[in-house]
Amino acid sequence: MNLSDLLTAAKLHARVDHDEDDPDMLLMLAAAAGDVAHAAEYTLPALAADLPADLKLAIIDQAAMLFDARAQDTERPVGLSLAAARIVARYRGVRLCLPPPAAE
Repeated sequence: MNLSDLLTAAKLHARVDHDEDDPDMLLMLAAAAGDVAHAAEYTLPALAADLPADLKLAIIDQAAMLFDARAQDTERPVGLSLAAARIVARYRGVRLCLPPPAAE
């Protein structure tokens, strides 16, 4: 998915003023998109413009969290940001995990 369409919004959300941080922010957006899509059990479209607005916000907020944590330990933060977690919960829904029917 082309995430460059979300770059400006992500930089504003993360309060990043410098253009030299663009490659880092694009990496954070890619990681965030994967995190959010996996947690929401959602297949990402080819274009960021085709994403629902709430998932765009979840990706942007997750990228901001990852960008803020980039100078900490060498390990990546575990889990989603608070906003992203609440948004993706609506996409997961409820699923019953029943055993397959027995063969006769």
